[in-house]
Amino acid sequence: MMEITITEKIRKATYPKEDNRFNLAMIAGIPIAIIGLILTIASFGLILIYVGIIVFIVWFSLSIAKMHLIGNSVKVSNHNFPEILKIYSEVKEALSYTKDIQIYIVEEGSVNAFLAKFFKTRFIVLNSELVKDMISNDDQRIQMKWIIARFIGALKAKHFRTTILRLIFENIEKIKIFNFFLLPYERATQYTGDNIGMMVTQNVEQSIIAFNKLMVGNDLSFKIQFKGILEQGRDLKHSPFFAFMARAFSSHPHLVSRYLNLLAYASKEFPEQFENYITNFDNETKHNLFRILPYYG
Repeated sequence: MMEITITEKIRKATYPKEDNRFNLAMIAGIPIAIIGLILTIASFGLILIYVGIIVFIVWFSLSIAKMHLIGNSVKVSNHNFPEILKIYSEVKEALSYTKDIQIYIVEEGSVNAFLAKFFKTRFIVLNSELVKDMISNDDQRIQMKWIIARFIGALKAKHFRTTILRLIFENIEKIKIFNFFLLPYERATQYTGDNIGMMVTQNVEQSIIAFNKLMVGNDLSFKIQFKGILEQGRDLKHSPFFAFMARAFSSHPHLVSRYLNLLAYASKEFPEQFENYITNFDNETKHNLFRILPYYG
């Protein structure tokens, strides 16, 4: 039996609508960005290097942010948090990703984890509260692997290829509304990143637990009941217009939608683990679940 390449594995983990959304973003976005730049230059006459200025500002800001992290957080290395460095190395090998990414642990923050990437600058920031319960045993290390894999997977899948277009839209007031064409693609990449995390861990239960921790934090994650999440998913589905409006100008899907998408991917790629995960659900819950799960062909 021929071994599946990492590119093929990532293709199987890709959210079904991602390619179409990327094509829409390119077909509609590039001409709009060009027209916007022309109008900006024509209106003001002095902004001949507008894109270069935007790029410089972002690079400059990220460079300062990186120095802030070096000065005020702990970098994952052979000396500090070597267990996370080991997970990071395993993920890079699993995804055949060779470029360097730095990981920093911060004491507090408004988000549990995020990835920053612009040209050669790449770093992952992890909240200490998230990390502390993810490195003490094998199951918890799988959760950490899911988080790191979804970020490195985003780089491997080239999810940052629309960055320049997004920056132009954000910085030219006349065309900011056309983020509408880019944001659906960016939301799709979040689904794909979650799936890649599960693809690397090969563990449905621990991937879901890791996602729960991203949703509500370590202390409350084990109190999440699936029936409640399912009811919220049904509420979103029953009010599609307002659900759409609530996410229309966000780069991230609803967390509940990501949760259900991750289960849908599990049902396709890891059917035995998926069946074990839902084995204790009553028949009504299973019925409702299959009615609401996104479709993976």
